[in-house]
Amino acid sequence: MLTALFISFVVLLILGVPIAFSMAISSVIALMFSSVPISITVQRMITSIDSFSLMAIPFFMLAGELMDSGGISRRMVRFAQALVGFIRGGLGMSCVVASTIFAGISGSASADTAAIGSILIPSMVKAGYPKGYVASLQACAGSLGPIIPPSLIMIIYGSITGLSIGKLFLAGAIPGILIALGLMVVNYWQAKKLNIIATGKFEWRELGQSFIEAIWALIAPLIVVGGILGGVFTATEAGVIVAVYSFIVGYFIYREYSLKDIPLIFMKAAMTTSMVMIIVAGAAIFGWILASEQFPEIATSWLLSLSNNPDIVMLLIIAFLIVVGCFVETIAAAIILIPVLFSIGNQFAYDPIHFATVIAMCLVLGGITPPVGVQLFITSAIARTTMRETLRYLLPFALVPWGVVLLTAYFPALAKWLPGLAFVK
Repeated sequence: MLTALFISFVVLLILGVPIAFSMAISSVIALMFSSVPISITVQRMITSIDSFSLMAIPFFMLAGELMDSGGISRRMVRFAQALVGFIRGGLGMSCVVASTIFAGISGSASADTAAIGSILIPSMVKAGYPKGYVASLQACAGSLGPIIPPSLIMIIYGSITGLSIGKLFLAGAIPGILIALGLMVVNYWQAKKLNIIATGKFEWRELGQSFIEAIWALIAPLIVVGGILGGVFTATEAGVIVAVYSFIVGYFIYREYSLKDIPLIFMKAAMTTSMVMIIVAGAAIFGWILASEQFPEIATSWLLSLSNNPDIVMLLIIAFLIVVGCFVETIAAAIILIPVLFSIGNQFAYDPIHFATVIAMCLVLGGITPPVGVQLFITSAIARTTMRETLRYLLPFALVPWGVVLLTAYFPALAKWLPGLAFVK
């Protein structure tokens, strides 16, 4: 059955069938070679999305749409430019800072990339930055969306494994900040190399005014993280609260939209959520077949045959996920691989929160790995450049998040310290 599953899946991908349908159809084909009734497909798909934890996804998606439509991303960009725009390569740094702040609201790499990129990419191109440079930087900065809390990948990981989503959220905070700082350093170095000068000067007045305008947006991530840490609400409830907060800010404070705009905002959030949930459902039946055929045990045995050294196995897993990220969409890869990798992690006695952070980061960074890198396609389209031109400038920026992955893998305190501090036993 596994042979039929993998062969049909690869063939469907080559034919260009969307990933969600490729997984569902290949699962049905595989079940035809077994005694299991095909009706199990629908049952498993419905069961997979009938989860309290996954209810957080539509609410965070809605919060992101409300924030974007409410002009909040524009205000965050203005604040970021006032904060670092006076430095050489300041517009590039503004891109990273704004993406970091927006990551604390949306939890989605695509949303982060599109919201900030649509504002800053045209400005950076106009200021003389090469189009490929701008597209590659924003793609890497957008990957902060699911690493810095809240995170859709962490929600999915927690719903599958039963780990505390609050702990998983916090585990990604320090690695996310390190990635942001690293991208800013590389941007400065690259700007110097390309002779890109600063586009403005530092002004306390502009910084103060932009901070006052953006303060309502800056509070949103604090509500999410603070509420979860304080035990006031769960991650799912945090999604509801931040969505309501986003509506209040956009409608009553910034007054960027009226009630007649709300249906369109809800429709956009519903469409984005539907895309995610279809992938989750399709991947669920695919993953169920893998589990029923004891694929996790087979994978563990294979890794043990290569090495029983936990450090080497960790490196092998990271290398494997890099390859997976080249061909499989992030959420689909997460649903399929998390049960398998969780089993391997238990076998090698990895700390579950630390291991989850490394896995989640690797899966997220598939978005900047060609040929399936979603963020690369989004930023290339906004910059109106070719994928080839974007890839010319990608390597220096992509090395930063992958370097932080290795750093987190071999220095567990980067992922464990904050959850350990907040959730004292």
